[in-house]
Amino acid sequence: MNKMNKILKNITLLLCTGVIFTACDSDDNTGDSILEFSTTQVTLSSTMNNTVIDESLIDPDALPVVTLTATIAEPVNISVRVPIKIASSSTADADDFTMDELIIPALQTSATVDIEINKTGDAEGNETLVLTGENGPNVSVSSYELNVDIENDFINDVLDLTLSWDGEFESGDLALSSICDVDYDLLLADGVGNLLGYIAGTADCPESGSVSGLADGSYFLLADLYENPLSGLGFTDTIPLTLDYSQEFFGSGTLTNSEHTLNLAGATDFSFLTAMAIMEVSNGYNYTLSSL
Repeated sequence: MNKMNKILKNITLLLCTGVIFTACDSDDNTGDSILEFSTTQVTLSSTMNNTVIDESLIDPDALPVVTLTATIAEPVNISVRVPIKIASSSTADADDFTMDELIIPALQTSATVDIEINKTGDAEGNETLVLTGENGPNVSVSSYELNVDIENDFINDVLDLTLSWDGEFESGDLALSSICDVDYDLLLADGVGNLLGYIAGTADCPESGSVSGLADGSYFLLADLYENPLSGLGFTDTIPLTLDYSQEFFGSGTLTNSEHTLNLAGATDFSFLTAMAIMEVSNGYNYTLSSL
């Protein structure tokens, strides 16, 4: 009887050892989860579908918001990420809106995301933004399209201009680390040279200003040497005049002109004007600048 018990005991030990070896097999250390999640069905909806946005009235500091809601029938133990994409039928693109990821938190049955409509400022015409759901891992999204009509296109017609002239110069034993004491202003003239006024006329160095609301046609951008307190120091170096221009949503560039020298007398009567550029305006907002 004791012998039989001993045999049974050894068999039991071998079986247990086999279980232990099987549980420690390297094939079980793949890192793959043994849990299988069922597909979660998601329904999209919005009380603001077919909203019409007037882009010209958008305040950049308070963008209009359209909401999109995702709903599931029953709560689940993990967060549900709902992929949203731009539909192929959309005439608006990713620059026209901003939104965060749409996520239904664990143990919740719905979530809402805000979609901000941007004021892009470029010429696009009327557009329709169409967003739809996309199936993802363990997520199946119902067929739905959110439509937002963006009308009355806002077009930025502001051209920003900066006139710069600072630099370092030496003459004999005299050296200047800056020539911002020299004062230039930036003027606007029509296509036949009639002065229309200041674009930038302060004592700043550099001078910055902008133009907008101009009728189509040709214009001159002029640098006026308003005052030169360095005229008696004997410098004969060329003053490097630089004109930077930029129009948000449309681009930027730089033009240079080095006509003036430091020994010029100060001028207050527009007698020392440097033509920096000719500017063509078309459609009320397209600017083309060329050096002269």
